[in-house]
Amino acid sequence: MKVVKVGEKTYIGKDIIHAAVFQKNDERTTYNMIYMDGDSGKSFAKRFNVTGVTRDKEYFLAKENEKSKVHYLSVNPNAEAEVVRIILTPGSKAHKKELEYNFAELEITGRSSKGITVTKYPIKSDGVKLKEAGKSTIAGKKLWYDDQFGRLNADEKGQYLGMFDADDKILVAYSDGNYEITDQELTQKLDAEKVLLIEKFDPEKIVTTVYADMDKKQYMVKRFKIETTTLKNKFLFIKEGEGNYVEAITTDAEPVLAVQQGRGAQIRKGKMKLEKVAELSGWRTVGTRLLDYSKSVEMEWVKPKGSNQPELF
Repeated sequence: MKVVKVGEKTYIGKDIIHAAVFQKNDERTTYNMIYMDGDSGKSFAKRFNVTGVTRDKEYFLAKENEKSKVHYLSVNPNAEAEVVRIILTPGSKAHKKELEYNFAELEITGRSSKGITVTKYPIKSDGVKLKEAGKSTIAGKKLWYDDQFGRLNADEKGQYLGMFDADDKILVAYSDGNYEITDQELTQKLDAEKVLLIEKFDPEKIVTTVYADMDKKQYMVKRFKIETTTLKNKFLFIKEGEGNYVEAITTDAEPVLAVQQGRGAQIRKGKMKLEKVAELSGWRTVGTRLLDYSKSVEMEWVKPKGSNQPELF
């Protein structure tokens, strides 16, 4: 098997079993592989990362021999280690024609490593099958959000989002009244100009939002839990209408909103505990009237002690 760096051009080869965008210095994506060595006829298992390559250079993952063959390859974004079932050829001299192999028993090494012997007997051409999906074998990863470019990253750029395990998702809320649940894919691009809230998704958290209803010239408040699970689909959580927009949004457990109205000598200030203003409802509801709409109104969350900001260790 050969790994080819794909640059600006696309190269089409024979018997490709995996192709993806290459991420430099990626120490989490782990390849689990079982292959036959063409020299000895033995089959080996190995786990490895690909952290760097030279453009247009070919790399051999098995000893270079025309008889070498890949029996199995899986790509695991968080170093998951699965269990596979291996079936030997019917004519094999082995007494036991079926066996299992757990990739969790292997350490992660470099792509040029030989690996560990699985069997000295020949394996059927399609004789390696997934038996049990694996769990991550490395610690969770820290993620940041760069609001300048609308990108997630692990390079400590922008807002720290927290420590993420393999199955954790991200909640994103936009000023146009939509929210979406997305994954940890670093290549995705978010609309940075519209992002009002981005954090690790917790389905038990209550979302509190204040939005402008431009038809009735009112600010509305609503409190709801995220009920949808479809990834990367936007859902409108405010009343549909031309010009409607989100003024403020938070997932603090006890949201307190500081409001300033009027100008000059007519300025009025106050704080509102929104959990006492609006009851918990569904995400499709219109909400409860908060106050009349005015361009002179200013709103700001009063951050309580022990707010939901993730700690950075």
